[in-house]
Amino acid sequence: MDLPIANVTFLDFKERSHAEINRITDRMEVLQSAISRHRALSDDERAELAGLKSLHTMIGHHVHTVVDPLFIGTRDLFKSKLNVTIADHTDGHVGSVDVNDARFAGVYGLLAADSIHPPPEITHQAGVGLPNTIISDSSSPQYIPFNRGFYAAVGEYDSISSLAVLVFPLLATEGTTSNGHITTSTNTTFEVRAVEFAKVLRELVRQNVTAGEAQLRRRVNIALDTIQSVRDDLPPSSIGIDLPDLAETQDSALIATNIRGVMPIYFSAMFEEMKVFQVVDRLVELFQDGVLPIGLGDAGNYLYKYWKETPNRISENERRNFYARVLGVPGGNAGGSPNRDFQDLWLRFVSAVSSFVRQSTLDNMLRSSIPGAVTMQLVRKAGYDLAANLSLHGYGMTYFAATELQKQIKDVITLLSDRDILSTYGSRDMWQVIDQVSVLELGGGGNTVRYRTMAASGAIIMSWLAKNTARLTSTSYDPVLSVDELRNPIPRNSGSKATTDPTDTDLVNACDQWLAVTGTEETQVEQYSQAKLSPMTSSKPIQIPSIAKDVLDSAGISLGLSARQPNRASANGRY
Repeated sequence: MDLPIANVTFLDFKERSHAEINRITDRMEVLQSAISRHRALSDDERAELAGLKSLHTMIGHHVHTVVDPLFIGTRDLFKSKLNVTIADHTDGHVGSVDVNDARFAGVYGLLAADSIHPPPEITHQAGVGLPNTIISDSSSPQYIPFNRGFYAAVGEYDSISSLAVLVFPLLATEGTTSNGHITTSTNTTFEVRAVEFAKVLRELVRQNVTAGEAQLRRRVNIALDTIQSVRDDLPPSSIGIDLPDLAETQDSALIATNIRGVMPIYFSAMFEEMKVFQVVDRLVELFQDGVLPIGLGDAGNYLYKYWKETPNRISENERRNFYARVLGVPGGNAGGSPNRDFQDLWLRFVSAVSSFVRQSTLDNMLRSSIPGAVTMQLVRKAGYDLAANLSLHGYGMTYFAATELQKQIKDVITLLSDRDILSTYGSRDMWQVIDQVSVLELGGGGNTVRYRTMAASGAIIMSWLAKNTARLTSTSYDPVLSVDELRNPIPRNSGSKATTDPTDTDLVNACDQWLAVTGTEETQVEQYSQAKLSPMTSSKPIQIPSIAKDVLDSAGISLGLSARQPNRASANGRY
């Protein structure tokens, strides 16, 4: 097959153009979001936004508008410096490829392979009554370096052009597709990557292959295998280094459903500390003995139903077993595997979040484009460790028990907020009822302000972890907390709750509330916010024989997940 070749599609032309469209859209949304949050844009940002809007309008009017800066820059230089007109592609499709098109593809591929950064694209008014076009910004600082790279690429390609015009058809046939089962001259599409074309040419030159090579197709295939690193029998010197991107692999250690399943367990544990369930049990006993002045109504119906369904409800002992296994709360029988790491990981995460915000002053936020990058990674690590721990201990029956505990919590709140109950104890809200019954009937109550704040803030923190597992598993330097959002909080939509759809601002407030209500000292916050080696945590429970489990228990090892430490409450008796 010789040039010209009809019906050719360049895959990297298409991919780069789509990527640039996404970048334009995302960047425009960031700048517009800043305006909606009443942040004044700089002069450069206003100019950038105007240019993005103009490009976005053109993209909207023409679905296949080419916005790839490398294509546009190379195309414009071909016209102005070489007097060669290159037509725009349509979603990568260029139609027929002749000698000039192959030359353009080779130069484009060489520039891409060398990571030569082109100047940005801008809209240009061609003339009165003529439509706008997209051209390369010749006023950009990148324009002169790009010119130098362009001439170098043209010189390199032209020096081997006789070989290139033979190689391109061979590469095209390697990427042949058809619209049907039978390939014909009318439905065949030749798919090529310009960057692979350029790299194959360089590999052939390295191996001293010329246009007179008798087995050129074979040498092209070998060169293509070399740059794609697909052959196992290649010599080490011919294999490129191209490690996989671990950020693209799914991290099964973080399971959002499991994390959400822990939320009602934590909420219930706080209710346990306030003696809420004991208060309801005592109200049922008083109602049964006829000494609770409750008439016919919702309160009486619920108390009777609660008494009747006692055998089918999760008992206090069973609740405490869940608290111990999932949260490491002292008490209960956790089956020999309580979550001993939770208390430490929890304090580390809330301390890291609080410390990051405190250290990122308003001045630093305004002056730095990536404020607190190191501290941000500590927040990510602390969040990942805690989320992985919650994911592991949210396995099994946890989620199912959580749904029942959630229903029980909602029913208890409804009962204790009933007007008959409130009037019986002369209370204005359920918290006063809890305090009254605890003192009068149970020999003393818990600190309702403290534990209800811990319950609410803890639920928000866990909900944020479940919502942001992707941000926590990212290996890039993308911020795990949006500094712009923290500086300009977005008003919450009507009907949206922080416990179900928390923002970064909700997380920071919840962490600060939790630390404040538990009386955590500043020195402790600073200490726990420092980096620490992550605990050994598997992505799911490990099944081992009971005899092996007994041996590990006797050695003080908890199922190989982490070394056992003495069962203790966290600082100040918190968890």
